[in-house]
Amino acid sequence: MPRDEGRLLDLPGEYTRLRQEEPVLPVTLPSGEDAWLVSRYEDVRSVLADERFSSRVAAPGYPRGFYFPVAPQPGAFVAVDPPEHTRYRRMIMSQFTKKHAESLRPRIQEIVDERIDELLASPKPVNLVTVFARPVPLMVVCDLLGVPYKDRTAFGRWINTLVEGNPNPAARNASAAALFGYMNQLVAEKERRPTDDVLGRLAAQRIRKGELTRNEAVVMGMMLLSAGYDTTASSISLSTLALLRNPEVGRRLREEPELIAGAVEELLRNQNVMQHGVARVAMEDVELAGQVIREGEGVIALTSSADRDESVYPEPDRVDITRSGTSPLAFGHGRHSCIAKFLARVELQVALLTLVQRIPDLRLAVPHEELRFRRSSAMVHSVNELPVTW
Repeated sequence: MPRDEGRLLDLPGEYTRLRQEEPVLPVTLPSGEDAWLVSRYEDVRSVLADERFSSRVAAPGYPRGFYFPVAPQPGAFVAVDPPEHTRYRRMIMSQFTKKHAESLRPRIQEIVDERIDELLASPKPVNLVTVFARPVPLMVVCDLLGVPYKDRTAFGRWINTLVEGNPNPAARNASAAALFGYMNQLVAEKERRPTDDVLGRLAAQRIRKGELTRNEAVVMGMMLLSAGYDTTASSISLSTLALLRNPEVGRRLREEPELIAGAVEELLRNQNVMQHGVARVAMEDVELAGQVIREGEGVIALTSSADRDESVYPEPDRVDITRSGTSPLAFGHGRHSCIAKFLARVELQVALLTLVQRIPDLRLAVPHEELRFRRSSAMVHSVNELPVTW
């Protein structure tokens, strides 16, 4: 269901019809597997909260071919249920609390200011994606994992090759192998000399005690990369574009900076980057919106559609930073909600508010129609380039 080429910040028009007429729809995925597509807010939230729907990728009927072309390895906590999910998540949860995220705000502000300094010093127009939207979360996740500064350029190059959807399979495979190999070496080094970061703590507190293998720690690190980099970078890019398309919102944020927390929630709702939703599989028969989903049948919870549900959000396509009393599903819901959600919120708050304050006349350097977005087959929706000037 492709997006309208003239309205790539909006969802496919077909989603509105689905929510109103076929909220639980049988579909065939690109992998050839059959599943149920769930598109309304109430139903999507119900699926994500209901423990009868499993996240276990290895479970029969899970629509795995589309999301995980190969079986995930031990440590991939997003692909399992309790007790494995609980055990892995508890090992790192202290680094992802709301309090800890707030403690990182000064460091994130420093990173954001450095990137804006570079942006202002660059020849115009500037590609905001490569100069700002990607480097901010990359630096944050490198700090979080304990990646040495000397390695961060190569680290970023490998990650970007993967998230950009490079059409060259050899290039993607080479970057994936290099990244995995590097992470393995990094964890091994932290086993010898533990550091005060996520991987260092896992090495000192878990691997040394035999509670975790090195490979599990590496896979957990890769999961955190997935949770903390591309989705946040894409959210910064699309949120900035939404602000440029709605300049009155940026003006209001400059005048009332205390609105930034609510503004970020609204931008996350309006620009939910999870283009293809969240997969689950029914572990027993479940009735959903009048439709019985049988045990062993896969489900795709379409969070982007849910966050534009007109029965929950009046004028859902409009950016309204004063909305209240709603809970966007950009970070999922329930026990599998994104572990980095508090950190991502702080990054977005700092990045977007600082941007509108320091460059009040920021604007697109090309017509909106000339912007290039990722293909509709990409898991995470984003803009490839965002040329700006001021």
